[in-house]
Amino acid sequence: MDIFIIEIVDADSVHKELLKEFQKKEISDPKKWNEHCLSYLMVDRILKEFYKIEDREIIFDGKKPIMKSGQKHFSISHSGKYIALAFSDNNCGIDIEKIKDRDFENISERMGFQANTLDDFYYEWTGFEAEYKLRDMPKSSKSYNINNHIITAVSINQYEQYDIYLQSGSQ
Repeated sequence: MDIFIIEIVDADSVHKELLKEFQKKEISDPKKWNEHCLSYLMVDRILKEFYKIEDREIIFDGKKPIMKSGQKHFSISHSGKYIALAFSDNNCGIDIEKIKDRDFENISERMGFQANTLDDFYYEWTGFEAEYKLRDMPKSSKSYNINNHIITAVSINQYEQYDIYLQSGSQ
């Protein structure tokens, strides 16, 4: 699995007409609309430039975005100033969450998590969200703590190899 972590530096500077091409659903909040469209723009660019895939049409299986051709599986998440994208030959899921203070004990109890620290909570939470996006029982997972964000990726392949690529917009 290839995991791309992309820093959103100035999504407002991306031409709105270009972003509209990648809109997959109606979103009224301008910030969330930018994140949504920019995420699908990045999916398209990675499929085209990294994987050299020509047929990049995306359809929805319920709420889950999939490639119509089935050439790659992917998952999208965003939090704070980052977009996290996972690509695999197998069904996959990803979640990213910015670590921030919250009443994790009560949330953990309500969700049935075992979390003794805030970091433990975010590892559990991102695992839960990534599994939800997978829509299947994961056979493997990998978690990262990058710049105060927890990222968890899951796969149905127990032998999945995980490679991570970080792109900072400030480079």
